[in-house]
Amino acid sequence: MTYVDLFSEQSILLDIQAADSDGVLAALVDGLVTVNPALEPHREALKAALILRESQGSTGSSGVGIPHVKSPHTDKVSVVLGIHQDGVDFNALDGEDVHVFFAVIRPEQDAEDHISLLRWLSGIAQHEDFVSFARQATTGAQVIDLLGELAPA
Repeated sequence: MTYVDLFSEQSILLDIQAADSDGVLAALVDGLVTVNPALEPHREALKAALILRESQGSTGSSGVGIPHVKSPHTDKVSVVLGIHQDGVDFNALDGEDVHVFFAVIRPEQDAEDHISLLRWLSGIAQHEDFVSFARQATTGAQVIDLLGELAPA
């Protein structure tokens, strides 16, 4: 299995309509619950964990945010990719608005696998055309193909 295999069309949120970073995180959690329904009872805890994580230091830079947390409420990695066409202030390190978000929820164990996944996501995020190409996508399949093209795992 490759990291691209973690994504399905269901895990690609093409048009997040949130006014601020907390709203984006809530939309990402909604997506995570859709992808992994076992997370439903923990929706608010996951949202709070992601908000706390971002308050400790933004994961945003170069138009991409990668909010991620470990959780006792899951036994598998769940990921979603969300696109906000207008961009939102995510307190990014470079001061720019963020347009593309990868949200990752992982079990408390398997830290090394998690670090490897984050490295892979960071590699994609640093590609000079990634944000532009992702924002042009009209289907989840196009985004998944893009992920495979930019950073094969």
